[in-house]
Amino acid sequence: MFYQKFHEGEGRKIAMFAERLILPIFALIILWNAVFIVSPGERSVVVRLGSINRIGEEGLHFKIPLLEKNLIFDVKTVKLERNAQAYSKDIQTVNTHLALNFHIYPDKVGTLYQEVGRDFVGRIIDPAIQEALKAATAQFTAQQLIEERHKVTEEIKTKLVMRLEKYFAID
Repeated sequence: MFYQKFHEGEGRKIAMFAERLILPIFALIILWNAVFIVSPGERSVVVRLGSINRIGEEGLHFKIPLLEKNLIFDVKTVKLERNAQAYSKDIQTVNTHLALNFHIYPDKVGTLYQEVGRDFVGRIIDPAIQEALKAATAQFTAQQLIEERHKVTEEIKTKLVMRLEKYFAID
């Protein structure tokens, strides 16, 4: 009854305006939020109501608006540079500028998000760099660090690979 009275006179113009303009715009907004694109070198973790629903590879994907959210992870090689301090075997201070090239294993993106979260650099990689550097430099004297630089580099890389191999490939 209210609907019938509303559609008479002035109310009818407002109702037609809502039906023809506002509702289609609202529907387009909902549809726009249901589509997402995963670019080359990325993976998507689709989370539905707090749990991982699926992992999206490159391409066009759909999600349920308001129920699912899309998180993009870069699986291309990333260069991470850090300054670190450690001590040599003869207790000399060693200041190092370290560069680490790594990428996330594409099939481990969901596990990484579930177990670590999005701040994996701060929670896993940075502590691993500090630990590997300190453990490796403590095995050499200051003079050996300079003379056997290649050995030290390999030792640091070996320790990093052991620590990070669950989620990452060290290049």
